[in-house]
Amino acid sequence: MWNTRLFQHIYVFYLFVFLLDVIYLFWSNASLYTTIGLLAIVMIVINFKEADRVFKILGIILLSAGGFFYFSSDISIVKIPSFFAGNIGLLFLLSMLPWMNSVVKAGRYNKLLQTLLGGNVKKMGDLYVRGEATMVSLAAFLNLSSATISQDLLKNQLKKSKTNVRNRFIAMSTLRGYSLALLWSPLEILLATSIFITNANYLEVLPWMLLIALLGFALDSIIGKITFRNEVVEEIGTPTKLGASSKKKLMEFIMALVLFLMVVVFLTNVIQFNFLFAVTIALFPFAYIWALLLKRKRSFFQIGWPNWKRQTNHLHNFIVLLLTLSFFTETLNASPYLRYLQDPLVALEGHQVYIMLFIQATFLIMTLLGVHPIATMGIFGGVSELLLSAFPSVTLTILLASSAIATVPSAPYGLIVTLTSVGLKMNPYKIVLKNISYSLMCGFIGVLIAYCTLFLY
Repeated sequence: MWNTRLFQHIYVFYLFVFLLDVIYLFWSNASLYTTIGLLAIVMIVINFKEADRVFKILGIILLSAGGFFYFSSDISIVKIPSFFAGNIGLLFLLSMLPWMNSVVKAGRYNKLLQTLLGGNVKKMGDLYVRGEATMVSLAAFLNLSSATISQDLLKNQLKKSKTNVRNRFIAMSTLRGYSLALLWSPLEILLATSIFITNANYLEVLPWMLLIALLGFALDSIIGKITFRNEVVEEIGTPTKLGASSKKKLMEFIMALVLFLMVVVFLTNVIQFNFLFAVTIALFPFAYIWALLLKRKRSFFQIGWPNWKRQTNHLHNFIVLLLTLSFFTETLNASPYLRYLQDPLVALEGHQVYIMLFIQATFLIMTLLGVHPIATMGIFGGVSELLLSAFPSVTLTILLASSAIATVPSAPYGLIVTLTSVGLKMNPYKIVLKNISYSLMCGFIGVLIAYCTLFLY
């Protein structure tokens, strides 16, 4: 169906819906919100067939549960369409992400990976630290492409190593480094969703997320060095050195990242936009100005325009998941059955550490069962009022975001694990087994940091 001329231009329809949602942010009109909800239902219908099987199942479960909660409530039927509109802003953010990725490619910053990973390293333990550090540095902007590029480079660099050692090394270093970058990146959808739920200030959350990433990196680097201490990297060709031009490009990249964070903070703290909207509207102008400064305007559009259309046209999975999740969350909040979800949390009232561990365990178990962390995030969003009565918004954001992102390397049906599984010709559950201990460790660090913030907010 998506090969037809009509559906090759479906991005026009999606953009129209996104723009309506932006108008609603400035003009809170009930009829407009209902219209957005009706269009969201249309989006689900036309994308359901194209979604992956796991997301179809999740969508059916969320719609069925939402329908059950609706009939258990006294909500008017005219309100149903508006229940599907809540997560349109998240889809808009996902749609805009390719523009940042495009300016990074246009500026050839992705080639930094090759330089940073290609130095004169003799021991695999040292390469592990370098590989993970590179991922943490660059994945914030490069996102998924950083993982695929680095995995290809490492496969070549370690092609003389034993296959099982090489695969274990790549599955650990790249996926863990990738997740550490997501902890603080304003472009990460799980962090954006947690802030969307709690309405926390990103500037207050950022230092704590950076601390979690730093601690996670330090501990995992030690683990990596010990795990691969007896493995040697055999040289393939001439080692690449980090020259003056590469150092300059790396500094440019870091400066751009800092400036983007400053723009987001300005929009949220001074202009008073919500975090999700601030990141979304900042993406294209920032990427465009960056491309102009690099004198890469033509390359930027040559790469960005087809990438944006492709990404927006193929939001099937997220459209089905996020819009049905919105319906589920809204009906749950209006249902008397909400108290059954609240009961475990109420039973733990006064025992904040237990609630934190319960949230972390829920994310990990649901992820291992194939449920996307965003769906689990939505369930906790349904009881956000109760959680916010137990925790400050900053604490809850840290807890939700770190617990969700910690599961990324251990999600058997997650996109990054699936891509790694295909690239390494490796069973995804073997990748999960190699990273489950890291997910537990990173989750516990998040719980510890979140608990510490209880005494400050």
